[in-house]
Amino acid sequence: MLLRVMTYNLYFGGAGRLDAIHAVVAHERPDTITFTEADDQRVVVELAGRLGMEHVWAKGSGDRHIALLSRFPIREWRIYNRPPLTQAVLATKLLISDLHSPITLYSLHLLPFLLFPFELQRARALRALLKIIRRAPPGPHLILGDVNAIAPGDRVLQHKNPARMRRVMALQANLIFRWAIPVLLRAGYVDCYRATHPHSWEHPERRPAGAQAKPALSLAEGDAAEADGFTWWTTNRTTRYDYIFADPWFAARLRACRVADDLAEARSASDHFPVIADFDL
Repeated sequence: MLLRVMTYNLYFGGAGRLDAIHAVVAHERPDTITFTEADDQRVVVELAGRLGMEHVWAKGSGDRHIALLSRFPIREWRIYNRPPLTQAVLATKLLISDLHSPITLYSLHLLPFLLFPFELQRARALRALLKIIRRAPPGPHLILGDVNAIAPGDRVLQHKNPARMRRVMALQANLIFRWAIPVLLRAGYVDCYRATHPHSWEHPERRPAGAQAKPALSLAEGDAAEADGFTWWTTNRTTRYDYIFADPWFAARLRACRVADDLAEARSASDHFPVIADFDL
């Protein structure tokens, strides 16, 4: 069977954009959806009803909440929303009839802003999550959501960001620190989008012998867009914030991962595009 997983930031809860969000999700037909910025519980309940899915909605550490919808029975769930696991991590076990044991999804939404102290906090949060996972190994699992961090090798088109963001980043000389994502990569998790869309220098047929990784500035425009996988923002794409990370069991079964940007409604439904991964179970 094919398992389709989606992560989608709803942008301040999605109120007033419910029809567009539903159109995007219904078009992609995921089996499970992580909603970040699921700040309006009524939107989550309505979407679950329209899609015929079970759901969990849980409060984050502040005004940003999190939810999960599933076509499969939800066996149990737990929310982690206290420091260092802020804004929230929602752990959900799903029962899939073809498998002998449940799968676990760790849906997370970490603190925003690319400034130095926030990146330190995101790295700290991911290390805390790994301790939870190692304390009681869950079996096959995914870590997914709005990480608000930049992966090694990814570029950010800072010159296209809003003026307020450019002013803030100027305070640290436009430097982007990349400490959070490597916490997961060093622990053996696979970045599903990057695994299926390698940078040009990571492709064995394109990478010259001994070549070092460098920003993808020399790629042709179409190739660059594919390699970047930007999920934010939908009207002027500059950054990849949303991720699906697979443990070795899921990574061996990964078949595809993409940014769901082909439907017109996706540009008005949120300021983020959703990310989808397919796994052959």
